[in-house]
Amino acid sequence: MSNAAADIPFIPALYASNREDAPIDMLVLHYTDGPSLEDCVAIFQDPERRVSCHYIVGLDGAVLQMVRDEDCAWHCGTSAWRGREGCNRWSLGIEIVNWGRLEKKDGSFYCWPEDYGTPYNGPSPVSAGGDWWAPYPSVQVDQVESLSGRLVERYRIPLDHIVRHSDIAPDRKIDPGPAFPWSAFKARMTEVIAGRW
Repeated sequence: MSNAAADIPFIPALYASNREDAPIDMLVLHYTDGPSLEDCVAIFQDPERRVSCHYIVGLDGAVLQMVRDEDCAWHCGTSAWRGREGCNRWSLGIEIVNWGRLEKKDGSFYCWPEDYGTPYNGPSPVSAGGDWWAPYPSVQVDQVESLSGRLVERYRIPLDHIVRHSDIAPDRKIDPGPAFPWSAFKARMTEVIAGRW
């Protein structure tokens, strides 16, 4: 089966490849660095970008799949975890729509495009880790937990292989960032696994 659920719409990304018989035993969470699910779809259908991901979760909790589970999406880049390099082959990737880190200038907030020159007009920023961040709406977090739980259960993904992009590429990536409730998310995944494997 190639979907976490039959009701998840599928729009194919341009880029994916063969897993070469590597087992699916990792789940990687990202943020999109963008404003919307549609914006992320456009990136994954842009021949110049050469990136893709299995699932996208919108601000309103909408879920879309762009690469089949059995195929390798191009979401990790240069990465390593537990002695293995190139995490794309073993992982499923979830992109969470979020602007990520923000900069505050003269009382206003800006996001990263054009060197943090793009005005931010999303939900009220939150302060964490000495920076400002776009928040994750609760309906979105709930959907990320639900989708992740289904994937973790389906593929029997071990808890220490449920990771952030920043865990597998710490010199390059900061997503999903400190605004994402990582500890609560991992606690929920612990409940899903509950000693079953």
